[in-house]
Amino acid sequence: MNKFLVLATLMAGLAVGLQAEEGKEKGKGKGGDPAKRAEATIKQLDKDGNGTLSEAEFVAGPNAVKAKEKGGDPAKMFKSRDTNKDGQLDKAELSAPPKPPKGKGKGKGEPKGEAKEKPKAE
Repeated sequence: MNKFLVLATLMAGLAVGLQAEEGKEKGKGKGGDPAKRAEATIKQLDKDGNGTLSEAEFVAGPNAVKAKEKGGDPAKMFKSRDTNKDGQLDKAELSAPPKPPKGKGKGKGEPKGEAKEKPKAE
């Protein structure tokens, strides 16, 4: 009986280890490699075939539609990703993580120069 339990435990551990190794190959995030996702998005949405997405192409895409349903503004999403301000999103801009909206970051404390005075210990 003990040999069976040891063997079953080893088999379960091996299976979990193999699944973890497979997960490493997929990349970060929910959808795998960001560059591959960006490439697939451009391939799917690029109607004029220039290799980039215009604002109209981006706004018609499924992620923009979902964002709009949740109260987001796809045009603002596009503008925040268009880092070189050329009116097109290329593979690098799409694969980069989106910037958080202003005032929605991981702020910790007061902005520089506006720190409140700490009460003096008596």
